[in-house]
Amino acid sequence: MNAVSPPAVQRVIDNYVAVMPAAHWTAIESFVRDSVTSLGLQTRGVARNYLAATAKFAHWLWQTAAANLDPAAAFRPALIRRFVHEVMPARAETYQQQTAQRLNSLVTHFTAATPDRQTRKHPASVRPYANRDLITFRSSAARRTNEERRMNAHVLLALGAGAGMRAEEIALARVSDVSTDGDDLLVSVRGNHPRTVPLRVEWRRALATGINGREPGEWLFAGYRLPEYPARVIHQFGIDAPDEPTPSATRLRATWIVRHLNAGLRLDILLELAGLASPTSLAPYVRAMTPDDMVEVRHLISGAEPTR
Repeated sequence: MNAVSPPAVQRVIDNYVAVMPAAHWTAIESFVRDSVTSLGLQTRGVARNYLAATAKFAHWLWQTAAANLDPAAAFRPALIRRFVHEVMPARAETYQQQTAQRLNSLVTHFTAATPDRQTRKHPASVRPYANRDLITFRSSAARRTNEERRMNAHVLLALGAGAGMRAEEIALARVSDVSTDGDDLLVSVRGNHPRTVPLRVEWRRALATGINGREPGEWLFAGYRLPEYPARVIHQFGIDAPDEPTPSATRLRATWIVRHLNAGLRLDILLELAGLASPTSLAPYVRAMTPDDMVEVRHLISGAEPTR
């Protein structure tokens, strides 16, 4: 028999309203309250924490998959892992760990699955793609089932791995946002962090394939987008083609950031190009950097000449 929350705790659950557009909360509120109620939590503070974590996860899942929310289907390790990697990196590490821990408790409660090891131990980690992954995505982009899908797949790769853009920024980009300056191809980024980013050379052909002669005012990533959540058009792309390997925009951006960190790009310049406000935002990416040769590091620190 499941535990039952005391009346004071149940009132907290029944009266909880998440901070989000009212129409969004209406769509997910029963799922959030019912999921947390089933845990039989015994204190109001713990209940509030579980409500906040569940609401954030449910809101992301509803926006991304437009799915009917069912606890047994929603609280799956793969979805929790994807949520942590796509939504949580900008949050403080402690907050990420606590949120992942609560969601993993719901995985255990509603399913027989074992919570994902990565979200248990390293919820703040950001995993860049390896070169072999990018090759796989290029091949997948070329064999999509119609021209629009092939163009979208190339645009996602080029703007994510080549310019470090977020999903919502890719969704807002127009053909006219791409320009040239001498030998450089530049992308003007719209949204909350406007900036201009030089596109990496190895992704120029992919972007040209994605544009494919379209008009300046057209979306770079074709498809209908909800005005209140434009990034959904990006997330939906992989859901619509489950048999094709589709990259995460968040991990493509991580790949771009980590490569610049590995190359030694000045942090102030990287922060500006990535649309980040503080060096602390780079902490999860720093953990994903390629380890340095410690002998070379000691020589660099001490000023000693390397042995020839």
